[in-house]
Amino acid sequence: MMEKHVVRSLRHGDYHVTMQPRDSARSRAHAIRQYGKHTKTCAQKNDIEALAGGQPTAWDPEGLLGDVTGDTNHLAKTKRAFAEVPTVAPEERGFGAQVEAAFLDVFAGVNASPRVLDSFQRLCRGEEYVHLWPGKGVQRAGSFMEGLTAEPFHDIGEKGYEWLKDVENHADVIRKEFQAAMKDPGSMLVVGNRVWAKAARDEAVSYGPNWRTLVLQDRGVWDESNIKLFPKTHKLLLDIQGMDGLDIILLVDSTNYYHIFLSAAPTLEVFFARQDGKTGIKSHTDNANFIQTTHLGIDVPEGECWIKVGEHTREWMNGKIIICDTSFMHETENASENDRYVLIMRHWHPEVTAIEKIANEFLFAALDNGTDTGLVAAQKHALRKIKGLRSASSSAASNGGGGGFGGGSLKKKPGQKKRRK
Repeated sequence: MMEKHVVRSLRHGDYHVTMQPRDSARSRAHAIRQYGKHTKTCAQKNDIEALAGGQPTAWDPEGLLGDVTGDTNHLAKTKRAFAEVPTVAPEERGFGAQVEAAFLDVFAGVNASPRVLDSFQRLCRGEEYVHLWPGKGVQRAGSFMEGLTAEPFHDIGEKGYEWLKDVENHADVIRKEFQAAMKDPGSMLVVGNRVWAKAARDEAVSYGPNWRTLVLQDRGVWDESNIKLFPKTHKLLLDIQGMDGLDIILLVDSTNYYHIFLSAAPTLEVFFARQDGKTGIKSHTDNANFIQTTHLGIDVPEGECWIKVGEHTREWMNGKIIICDTSFMHETENASENDRYVLIMRHWHPEVTAIEKIANEFLFAALDNGTDTGLVAAQKHALRKIKGLRSASSSAASNGGGGGFGGGSLKKKPGQKKRRK
């Protein structure tokens, strides 16, 4: 059995950052499997207050962030700051070194994905990203890609969230199907898999014992049992995602290589979440900045429950979408007597490129499997995805996309069906 001796990842942004090393081989061995996962790190109120005041905290042991209270020009004035991080020798990194070597075999040349590689390499060194954004809040991520827009909340009208407009437009379909399923809880338990499961042990501290989920999709894989309970919801998301969630847009970068950006952000996780009345979720981070979180209100006691992300708060509404970056510290509250139900979709940040998605998916598959056989299978799958991507780009070029060196988008011809894998 191979040793899995790595840690959590992170890459700095453009401004003021503290990278913090993990303190034990045991935590490193556990954390490698958490790359990009929906994991939780809790915050204490005094840590947040101390960070804002420039005092040393568990996030910023040297007080490197400084006192930014009331300083609106903080980002322009600060420089990068790093905690001391011990180098982990290649021979000590075990499986992590094998994954990195396999990554470089696939993602090189025009397929290079340096932001993802940087993220994983920082994982191997046990570094974490922590940043106080004045007026926005604290962003904290164990899996971090450099250069992505960081905002606590996003509006559905922004570029890259067009697919979520379709979800919101069909909210009644999802809500009615959910209500019908809830009328027959016995059948849900018989047909479904882990129906209303408790939070995982490492999440329970922040979520509490009464937060429950019903998972439809995890790591991009649909739960065959649970989608039988919600076939309309499942079909709706598949139809909206279409060609693996993609309409193709070709853009040119400074090196004259083309990147394919996606005008839709396909889901990686989809699940219904229940929060009991008179309960809340403590401040925590989901630990990855390249995966965002969207909530659709399903059965919400409006006016009595809210989510706070960073320094901003929004209330849930039935049939309405809330898009947030849960790499910011966030918390929730349900002050009503009734349970609150939302559909949660975790999806790619719209600024993650197509090749970066494939690169991250390679890491997910390799780390989740944890064997030599799984690593080879992850490589083969990634190469097939890249081949399909290049084929799609050639098709886009022949249909007016500019051969990868010009703008434009590939539009479906009248009557043309969406392709599905």
